[in-house]
Amino acid sequence: MAKKSNKQDRFAVWVPCKGYVKRWLLANFNRPDEYWQELVNLSPNREFADDFKKRLTRAEARRDSSVKGRYTTRVAIEITYDTFQRYGWELTPTETLRWNTKMESEVKQVLHTYNAMLSVTGLSIADRIKRFRNATGITELDWDTDSIRKELQRNSKISGNDDFEQIVKKIEQKCWAILSKSGHITEQGKELYERD
Repeated sequence: MAKKSNKQDRFAVWVPCKGYVKRWLLANFNRPDEYWQELVNLSPNREFADDFKKRLTRAEARRDSSVKGRYTTRVAIEITYDTFQRYGWELTPTETLRWNTKMESEVKQVLHTYNAMLSVTGLSIADRIKRFRNATGITELDWDTDSIRKELQRNSKISGNDDFEQIVKKIEQKCWAILSKSGHITEQGKELYERD
């Protein structure tokens, strides 16, 4: 249900979600002020903002027990007054599940890319998970280690991942630059090695 602050014209839709989704949304889209300490504004990502708008409804959405039991927390997603009037202020249980599936997929893509990048260093999976937690602030309560490990073991796909390829290219460029600067290879060799 949308809630309006008395002091400001900011509206929010409270959406149930998993802890790690909330953590990721707040890290990337939190727009706090003195009245809202945690308020997610999806407008920097047009695809997410448009997708969320399309899922809104004006009707009273019936509560579904599968939605309540499935999610441990909830997050406030900011909407404009225009969105409130034109699209609505709630997600149906079905749309809540679909939206969460989309957001969970985004977080998992970050996890997989980060894991793939660290895998080239030889770090153990346990160390990669620890580093992911430190970097993202996702706690054990948000997403337990066994679930993360299972996700990585079942669904890690290194080959064909564009994000991973970009990371590897950057690592290679940095390596050639260091070797060139230290005199182990020449500028000519560096240019040759950096060719696609």
